[in-house]
Amino acid sequence: MEFTTEELLEAIDKVVRELLDLHDVTEPPVDAVALVTDEFEYVTREAEPEDDEPQQGRFGPRPPGSSGRGRRREVVFKPEQSDESRQAACARACAKELIPRVLHRLGITVTPDNRPATAQIVGLIAPRILLPTKWFDRDARKAGYDLFALKDRYPTAGYELLTLRLLDLEEPCVITVVDDGTIGTRRSNRYGVSKTLHEAERRCREKVAEEDEPQKVRFDGWTCWGWPIPGGAFRRIILRSLPDEL
Repeated sequence: MEFTTEELLEAIDKVVRELLDLHDVTEPPVDAVALVTDEFEYVTREAEPEDDEPQQGRFGPRPPGSSGRGRRREVVFKPEQSDESRQAACARACAKELIPRVLHRLGITVTPDNRPATAQIVGLIAPRILLPTKWFDRDARKAGYDLFALKDRYPTAGYELLTLRLLDLEEPCVITVVDDGTIGTRRSNRYGVSKTLHEAERRCREKVAEEDEPQKVRFDGWTCWGWPIPGGAFRRIILRSLPDEL
């Protein structure tokens, strides 16, 4: 499969847009649960005792010889799954079904030889279903990249998904997810980053932890915004930072 990243992302955006247009989804939020059932005729259900270790959002046909209800395509939810996690699972199921459409736009036919490689594309399609590129780019700029404002606009997407999607936009930034004081995720779309927080980021994290409110800190040529993420089994703080001079 030979194509550029730009060509792949353009094909994904077009296929997602066609899917949403087909179902008259003209603005956020996107309901991936409705899409996977209406467009792809999946069954969604709660896990039951006879399910053997149900996966978070298992989708597709069950393997031959498995117990239960047979081979119908389904997404199985765990009771403790959040609404956002259920939406993400259904978005992944939709993404799996959309792969042939994406590759068709690139002039590629899915074959047994290239099918394993196409699975990696699911991770690119799924976030763009819940957060379509054109809408999200527009709304992120309009909101000043404020995470809580974006969450209000896109309630079916989780906080981390929303924040990491900012890395797909042209606006340069560093995204850091801190769980119980430990850095779990730290990425940038422009800069090389280490696991060590810049002083502005460290101060912002501390202020968010102390006051449990969104904060903005500017120090030593960097500006950092931080948000306390509600719910969850641990205390999560998400930071977005960038140097004042690009």
